[in-house]
Amino acid sequence: MAFEILIPDLENKPKTSKDAVINILTNKWSLSLREIYYAIKKEYNYSGSYQSVYKAVKELTELSVLKSKERKYEINIAWVKKVQSFTDIVETNYYTKQRLQRFGLKEANSGKEIMILNFETIFDAEKYLYYFMKNYLTKKKNDIICCKVSHEWKSIYYLRAEYNYYKKLLERGHRFYFMFKGNSLLEKNAKEFYKKMGLNVQNLKEYLPNDTLVFGDYFIQLFIPEKLKLAMGKALEKGDKLNLLKNVLEKPSSIKLILNKDNSLADEIKNQVLKNFKALLR
Repeated sequence: MAFEILIPDLENKPKTSKDAVINILTNKWSLSLREIYYAIKKEYNYSGSYQSVYKAVKELTELSVLKSKERKYEINIAWVKKVQSFTDIVETNYYTKQRLQRFGLKEANSGKEIMILNFETIFDAEKYLYYFMKNYLTKKKNDIICCKVSHEWKSIYYLRAEYNYYKKLLERGHRFYFMFKGNSLLEKNAKEFYKKMGLNVQNLKEYLPNDTLVFGDYFIQLFIPEKLKLAMGKALEKGDKLNLLKNVLEKPSSIKLILNKDNSLADEIKNQVLKNFKALLR
């Protein structure tokens, strides 16, 4: 079912009665129709009639933008969540489909089922991978996502949006199985962060020539030059976040990302990773 998106400019004077109503109820609630009208007049020197405010409130209520209780109105949080979800999907789709040069891509080669991307920095590669993964998984349900990495640094720079991202994927029934080799204090904290979110996490003992990520039909490998991996480990061990950011994650280099779309291969890798989580799967 379609819904109208009415997003007023909160920093400037409202251009319509509907904008004014939403603006007022963003900061003050619950208000009667009369209280809304006088609040708009006082706040914005509103010259419209009481009837126009009544009409705006009535239409916004019919659209489920507002909800009323005992003749008092407030913004409907369910509508806010719908708008947020819609804008997240639009942002993801557009961002993912933009020209790859926006991600710091140096070159790309692709076959029928394999795509090889060469990025300038680790940040560029991870940013592309994040949106690629988000674009795929937000359309699916009940997938298994497996990840094996030498060092975990992403949660150090996590935004609330990324936290919400994992939360939304868990709500869609996706299950995560992460294995990390790094054992610095920062990485131990990262493991606890993921565990508290509901992700399955274990330590990894063997050496990894590359990081791997598996979801859906995709088996993805991230190749970071050994020199950068060593620098990453040292920065994490020292807890030097600024050095990690400037001299590792944003350092110009050649970061290769291989995306292999192969259902049987993806399933085999998932099964191999899941063997390490037998106790959780019983």
